[in-house]
Amino acid sequence: MNNEYFTIQQASEGIWGVISVPGSGSLGNAAIIDLGDLTVVVDTTNLPHSGALLRHTAEQLTNKPVKYVVNTHFHGDHINGNQEFMKSEFISTVWTRDLLSDMGEVNIDLMQQNIQKIITSLNHVRSTQTDPHMLTEIDYDLSVQRALYDAIPSLRRVIPTITFDDKLVIQGTKRTIEVLSYGGGHSLSDAVVYVPEEQTLIAGDLITTKTIPVIPYGNPYAWIRILKRIQKDLKVDTVIPGHGEVSNSDRITDVIRFLENTITYVSGAVKSGKSESYWLEQGVLKGYEDWHLPQYFRWNFRWLFNSMLVQNNR
Repeated sequence: MNNEYFTIQQASEGIWGVISVPGSGSLGNAAIIDLGDLTVVVDTTNLPHSGALLRHTAEQLTNKPVKYVVNTHFHGDHINGNQEFMKSEFISTVWTRDLLSDMGEVNIDLMQQNIQKIITSLNHVRSTQTDPHMLTEIDYDLSVQRALYDAIPSLRRVIPTITFDDKLVIQGTKRTIEVLSYGGGHSLSDAVVYVPEEQTLIAGDLITTKTIPVIPYGNPYAWIRILKRIQKDLKVDTVIPGHGEVSNSDRITDVIRFLENTITYVSGAVKSGKSESYWLEQGVLKGYEDWHLPQYFRWNFRWLFNSMLVQNNR
């Protein structure tokens, strides 16, 4: 079942986490759910090739074809494998569907140019680093970006056909899924999948395990509110995160703390009057140096710092 792209971790009865191997190119986690009479896959990883392996694995584990695919949000590392599930029906929020539809056909040249910019930027950051953990993580990231660059000519956009606003329930013979959305936090529109019988949450990128959450273009204040609402509304024993290992509900608190600490830190940086470059030289927020994707803390910092400066100058 395991391969170069992902490992399979049984999260609970009838539910498996599909956990990305660092540096492999698959990047985003996925999940496989056996509802008894039908199979659901949540997210499809970053590459068509890893998406094809995901479909094959789901069919092997459940002995059934994949009836539904849920896209938790529109980011490529969770939807680029969609094209390998063309016999399945796709589910997302209305807004995620609209975002994917508005993106139109894959623009190969533009996408490859953007990936090349990311690779150049990562190489620049790498040249200034001495920390072994940071160097390892940047090398993983470079390997992921190169794999995506090579896959772009074969990418096809797949638009969900089943949409919902707040809640969609699919009842199987053994268990039920509730596809829920409380708005946008990590992206403009985030969905989670909850299996009440197993008290298991497939969280997309709203929750990560020991991995720096990516804040830019999201809303960290709304994100905190969403996570607190999940804590209040749902009984969660097991979490399959968007990135990192299968874990438990403590990870929800970890991400809330990270977001709160980051907001406080950046707010203090803005008030200090010192430059953005001074603060970037301080590195990753204390306490989070050993998390995966530490290179993304710079992007978080820069985006929040400039957002707060704009608000303060209004």
